[in-house]
Amino acid sequence: LEPGVDGAPPRRPSQRSRLRRDRRLGEAYMAFHYAAKPVIAQVHGTCTGAGLYLVELVDLAIAAEDTRFSHVEQRFGLAGNTWHLNTQILMYGAKKARELLLLGDTFDGREAVALGLVNRAVPVAELDATVEDWAGRIARHPRDALVTGRALHQMALDSLGGTQQFLRGAVGHTLGTNLRFEDDEFNFLRERARRGTRATF
Repeated sequence: LEPGVDGAPPRRPSQRSRLRRDRRLGEAYMAFHYAAKPVIAQVHGTCTGAGLYLVELVDLAIAAEDTRFSHVEQRFGLAGNTWHLNTQILMYGAKKARELLLLGDTFDGREAVALGLVNRAVPVAELDATVEDWAGRIARHPRDALVTGRALHQMALDSLGGTQQFLRGAVGHTLGTNLRFEDDEFNFLRERARRGTRATF
């Protein structure tokens, strides 16, 4: 919220300022998606919201078997409005992407492998060594080959709408985080203020 004037309640930010901010956030996601070098995500603990977006956007991902993944952020009123829907549809398939975004259910590292989100799930004690092994094996490629292969991968993604998804995502996020809730609709943020985060989830 933007500060109020002379003690007035804070004002909601303008759509103009929100869209500027969301475009910058979209560019940050694109930086991972279009990095010059291969990027590996090493995932453990709880992975949701922006953290899960990054796992979906990078080249490779290795997770601990007991990692807890979820698109629970969608319950805030987004309901499938996300930054990189093209990538999610390609990764999960259209129906599964809709399920993950509409329900926000939690799944573990083994399920993440089956979904195509991560390449491998290992016991947490093996996570560091597995990621180091993969990074070392990838680093044996000539640097020019890695950069060229990454550039061709990016071109293939763009032919499938790779860049457009982030522009659409910025507008979608601005609109989706400025919803008008009717009195009889579930409003996560209002309920969280009233009942607390755990009870609301």
